[in-house]
Amino acid sequence: MAGVATGVMVLIVVLSVFGGFEQLVKERVLSYTPHILLQRIAPWPDPEQFPEYNAEEEWRAVEQSMTQLDGVESAYALINDPVLLDRHGAIAPASMQAIDAANLSQVAALEELIKPGNGNADMGMGETAVVSSLTAEKFGISLGDVIQIHSSRNLQEIKPALDRIGTEAFATTHAEVLSQIKADITRITSVKDDQEAVPIEELQHLYYNQIQPLLDYNIRNAEKQILDNTLRHLETFTSRSTPDPDTSGDFLFPKGHMAKAIALLDQLKDVDLDQEDITNVKQMKTIILPKDLEVIGIYQATRHAYSPDVFVPLPIGQDLLGIGDGVRGIALRLDEPYDAQKVLDESILPNMPKNGLWSARTWMEDHQQQLGLIKTQRQLLTVSLSFIMLVSAFSIMAVMFTVTIQKKREIGVMKALGATPAQLVRVFLYQGILIGLFGGIIGLTLGNLVLDNLQSILDLFASWGFDPFPSDFNGFDGLPVIKQRHEFIAVFLFAFILCTLATLVPAMVASKSDAAKSLRNM
Repeated sequence: MAGVATGVMVLIVVLSVFGGFEQLVKERVLSYTPHILLQRIAPWPDPEQFPEYNAEEEWRAVEQSMTQLDGVESAYALINDPVLLDRHGAIAPASMQAIDAANLSQVAALEELIKPGNGNADMGMGETAVVSSLTAEKFGISLGDVIQIHSSRNLQEIKPALDRIGTEAFATTHAEVLSQIKADITRITSVKDDQEAVPIEELQHLYYNQIQPLLDYNIRNAEKQILDNTLRHLETFTSRSTPDPDTSGDFLFPKGHMAKAIALLDQLKDVDLDQEDITNVKQMKTIILPKDLEVIGIYQATRHAYSPDVFVPLPIGQDLLGIGDGVRGIALRLDEPYDAQKVLDESILPNMPKNGLWSARTWMEDHQQQLGLIKTQRQLLTVSLSFIMLVSAFSIMAVMFTVTIQKKREIGVMKALGATPAQLVRVFLYQGILIGLFGGIIGLTLGNLVLDNLQSILDLFASWGFDPFPSDFNGFDGLPVIKQRHEFIAVFLFAFILCTLATLVPAMVASKSDAAKSLRNM
């Protein structure tokens, strides 16, 4: 009975703690993670090249339209990106999330994660930041400190140019490819009526499959310009022998046109590499300067769930990404976060922008792997701890077999006096039922007592110098607990059925014993 009670107690404690832990992780995730994220698939037009394009007008319209849908509590602009965090020369990669400080619900959700005395989330539009407790611990950051954030976009801008310096000319590294292209141009070109004719399908293959892919290489600007000029040169045909879209005919060019295409490709050999490397560096876009931000808040994070290392106001995030007035996406907070998939299917997708530039996904998709891992750990522990009751059941079976042997003569007497096999089975079965019933009840009682006094038990262990669940590591005080009645009932029934079945086998053996043989040995 003690084994059964212990097994029941341990199982319900573990299930309740893991249930509370899973719920707490979800709450932490939902406090700063969009319940549904609308993300712009295509990059925003470059503000320098398209100064007339109003990115803010586009995403504000999407934000406003989503706010009015059923099930949506609020919508706000979202920017997240990897950055480099510098604190007194200690530099490390960090994750940044920019929030619209004008969105009160978003600020309030972040404010709830900040413990009293650790500042606030009122960043406004200034150069301020809220960092996670893990980041603060890692860098030794306190309230009022200044941290420096470097944009990772600088690396993306500089690295290709630096990688090109000192490399051989494209005409040298891809000499065979270029020779093949020039040979194919000569092969597919024929002269008809004082014009050059090139099969449409052949030229399209040359254009899209041989020359255009060369632009994807990290090549110098002058080399890229030569390839662009070659492609544009091949586009300038005078006529075609078959109407579009029929590709069975020829493109017609002036005589000597294809020879000029080959001459353009030959210009790749004449690129001044040293001068071009210097020019490429000079022509790079403006480097995004780092931001010095004052830490006004430290929010409580946990190692068991992903969380941004630093929150910054929306304008700061836009400057660091160099996207002008654009954003990464529109984040939606829902009235019921666990109905995200339903809201997505019924409300969001039918009202998405018709330009096809936006996609949508739920928070459950983004965190599926993380939450699935917690669920798997809970299931594995449940199975492992169930063996306590399984071992108890086998022990009960062994004891009952021993009793059957010891009481062999008494069983023979009972059978001689007319006891039926069913009556003998019930005698042993009732013992198993009583063990399962009282063992389960005692286990449930002890389990509830442990859960109700869990913090006191942990404090007692801590006073002895043993703290199995330190708050500094977990990111929360104590252990979260959620009692679920259906889990308690399931554990009790599992223990009860195991104990009952454990006595059934010895009972069946006893009921089939030969009364004459049992009495003969008296």
